[in-house]
Amino acid sequence: MSFERWKDTAVIIPARNEAERIGACLSALAPQCNDRIRVILVVNNTDDDTAKIATLAAARHGIDLSVLDLTFPPGMGVGAARRKGCAVMPHLRQILTTDADCRVSADWVARSIQHLHRYDALCGKVTLNPEEAACLAGQDPSLEAHETAYRRLVLECYDRHAPNCADLQNSHGEAPGASLGFTRAAYEAVGGFAPIPCGEDRAIIRAARAAGLRVHHADDIWVEASCRLVGRAAGGMADTLRIRLTGTEYLADDCLPNAATFLDQVQRGTLGCWPAQVPQPQRVPVRELPAHIAKLRAFLNLPEEEEAPVSPGQAPTNCWRGENFPAQVAETSEPRTAGAVELS
Repeated sequence: MSFERWKDTAVIIPARNEAERIGACLSALAPQCNDRIRVILVVNNTDDDTAKIATLAAARHGIDLSVLDLTFPPGMGVGAARRKGCAVMPHLRQILTTDADCRVSADWVARSIQHLHRYDALCGKVTLNPEEAACLAGQDPSLEAHETAYRRLVLECYDRHAPNCADLQNSHGEAPGASLGFTRAAYEAVGGFAPIPCGEDRAIIRAARAAGLRVHHADDIWVEASCRLVGRAAGGMADTLRIRLTGTEYLADDCLPNAATFLDQVQRGTLGCWPAQVPQPQRVPVRELPAHIAKLRAFLNLPEEEEAPVSPGQAPTNCWRGENFPAQVAETSEPRTAGAVELS
C-alpha cells in the first residue's frame, strides 16, 4: 500500500482573498494534524497572497497541505470550491470542511472523526470570534430572540413530522459549511457539494436526510467565525451581519417557513427534509415572527414562553446561510492549542 493511502481524512477549506485570516485558520488546525490528515486549500478567484501565506504557514506548522489555485466562472463559487477539494483524494474515509476565516476548536478533528464512526454526516456549531463580536452590540436583541424561538419550534415540528428528522429536537439544527463532516460513502451517495455560489452546505445535508442517511448535529464540534461585515460570497454571513446592524427590516432565515404554509404541509404529510429552503416570496419578515410563533405553539400545544434576548457574542442562528436581505432589497468560516490526535 502506498503512503498516500494511509491518509484517510481530508480537511477541505475554500478560500477567496483570505490572506488576512488563513494563517490563523491553519494555526488552529495544526496541532490536530498527523500523518493521516491532509488539508486541501481551494484558493479560488483570488488576487492576493492567500496561497503563498498558506504554504508558508503549513511549512512552519508541519501541515500536509495541498493548494488548488482555481478560477471559477460566474454562477459558481464556494460550492464548486468545496466540490473540487473533495475530489482530490479518492481513498478517504472521512471528509471534513471548514472556512478560511474560521478557527476550529482544539479537538475539532478528533471529535469529528469519532462522530463519523457512528453517523454518515456531521454538522457542527459556529460561534463568533470573541475578539470581534463587540462590533455586533448594535443589533436589536428582540428580533434575534424571536428568530431563535421560531427556529426551535420549527425544528420540533420537523422532529415530529418530517422524514428522517427524528434527531432534531433539542439540537442546534444548523448545517454550516464552516463545520461539516461526511464519510466518503455518504458524500458520494448524495453526489457531493453542488457547485453553487451559496447554500451548498444546507443542500447536501437536505440530500443526505432525503437519502435516509444518519445525520448528527453535534454540540461538541464547533468553530469560531469572523465577524467581518464585508464577505466573499453575496448573501453570505457578512451581508447578514451588516444588514442586522443597520436596523433595517429584514427577512427571517430562508429555512424558516411561513407558519400557515408549514402547518399545511405537516397536516398533508408533504413536509420534506430539514433544512427547508423557503422560496423568496414566502419568506417571513422578522418583525412578523411573533404571530408565527403563536401558531406553532398552539399546534404543538405548548404554553407561551418569554424568550431571553441573545447576547452580541452569541452566533445568530441564521447567519451561517446568511440570505437575510431587507425586504425592500430582496424584492427588486487566539487559536486554541492541543496535542496531535490519535485516529482509529
